[in-house]
Amino acid sequence: MELVRWQDEHFEPFLRWATDRRMTTYIGDGRPWTGEYVELRHEQALQHWEEHGFGMHAVVVEGEVVGVAQMLEGDLGTIEIGYWIDPAHWGRGLATRVAEALRDKALAIADRVIAGHQAENTASGRVLEKAGLTYFTSTYLHGRLQHCYALQRGMSDTGVLRYSAFTEDPAGGNPAGVVLDASDLSDAEMLAIAAKVGYSETAFVFPRTEERVFDVRYFSPKAEVPFCGHATIATSVALAERIGEGPLTFHTPAGEVSIETGGGRASLTSVPTSTEPADPELVSDALKALGYTEIGDGPVHVGFGGARHLLVPLKDRDQLRALDYDFDALRDLMLAHDLTTVHLFWRESADLVHARDPFPVGGVVEDAATGAAAAAFGGYLRDLEGPQRFVISQGEDMGRPSRLEVDATREDRRVTVTGAAVVIP
Repeated sequence: MELVRWQDEHFEPFLRWATDRRMTTYIGDGRPWTGEYVELRHEQALQHWEEHGFGMHAVVVEGEVVGVAQMLEGDLGTIEIGYWIDPAHWGRGLATRVAEALRDKALAIADRVIAGHQAENTASGRVLEKAGLTYFTSTYLHGRLQHCYALQRGMSDTGVLRYSAFTEDPAGGNPAGVVLDASDLSDAEMLAIAAKVGYSETAFVFPRTEERVFDVRYFSPKAEVPFCGHATIATSVALAERIGEGPLTFHTPAGEVSIETGGGRASLTSVPTSTEPADPELVSDALKALGYTEIGDGPVHVGFGGARHLLVPLKDRDQLRALDYDFDALRDLMLAHDLTTVHLFWRESADLVHARDPFPVGGVVEDAATGAAAAAFGGYLRDLEGPQRFVISQGEDMGRPSRLEVDATREDRRVTVTGAAVVIP
């Protein structure tokens, strides 16, 4: 197999594949694959080579063109890769070989390679993982959910561990970066590392002289956040694997957090939670950004469990599943009101809640599991209905199912959130 620079002679197979519904579903920007559109893509590919010295390749096996492989953009800090293999050659490992070849070409000239696939195309996700890329977020592109993967050149040298929290499966849960000793890192360096890792949060640990007591700070790719639940679970499990199971104490910008660890799981007890009805204007603007004309029964509150979250009840599971919002509008509104996520929820029963958490202020479309929001939500339900225990199922619609166990029965207004964490290979 070899990747050959795209030429005029490759237009005909490209045009032929464009009639395959699978190609039009998984590749492109949502525009119909007419002959004119294929010709436009062909001309753009030739031009990209002239301007940047890389771009679309023909995948050639024994002299036959059997696929397309692409490298974009012109920014040499990051290159996006993608591929299409003729269905007649599926199942032979060719896609993985193409992805690996693209990876190596990209990292030869760039610091980071990224790739994505439509959520329903799970085979492409497996190919990207085989090529060494790691899932870091999901986003809506042209109205379709896409999972995004990345590999950073030399990232293993930074001391960043990668765990997925609120799951026992590395393919589920919410990924977090963990740096177990950040004593020599500046704020700027921590932010740069978080941006390179690309997860919704990376936790930075500063050991204290006291045994099993640590200062912990959390950075999204865009900014420092006062507290992050899933990164706390991930960090706690990582520490327990190294210093032994048992209690931990984290001093965070949001306050002191107590943790119990054991069996690959951790239970964090939040700072005291609080909740209050949201300002009607905030609610109106949020629903507009979210595209909702109606929501479920129950009040909309701003809840606090280490960070502030807008808590919004939805009318049914279908409304939750259909989330598709105005990223910029919601981000600006959240920044103006100091909100970390919007916690959208639907209660299937007294002990099972389904949730989704848009996180545009962190540069991430959605969190797969949000421990801080779970704590705030636990305080909200306790204030409305009294003490209770329940499970939050989150990340299902992203293809990264997560399980958060919430105990809102304490008299001191703190809430305990429990979950597993596992190393991302």
